[in-house]
Amino acid sequence: MQSEHKEPNLQTWRSKATQFLLGSLLGSFLVLVPLSYFIYFTPEAVHLIHYIGSATFILLCGALSAVFGDRFLKLLSALFESMPGS
Repeated sequence: MQSEHKEPNLQTWRSKATQFLLGSLLGSFLVLVPLSYFIYFTPEAVHLIHYIGSATFILLCGALSAVFGDRFLKLLSALFESMPGS
């Protein structure tokens, strides 16, 4: 008899969840850098819509990285590396 448990499907879900978390993490870094700048220098200019937009962008980055995988993660990391540093 064959086992009812399918291991490759479980690996797929784990890899998709890992890619979602990595995409969300990179997306949060991309959002928090400019958002922290505005909060520090002009706190009265930051409103609720900025926080909602930031959360939407983070979830979108996570979803796109789960769907497209390493291609989107490489694109996000290239975008993160192209940001000007101090």
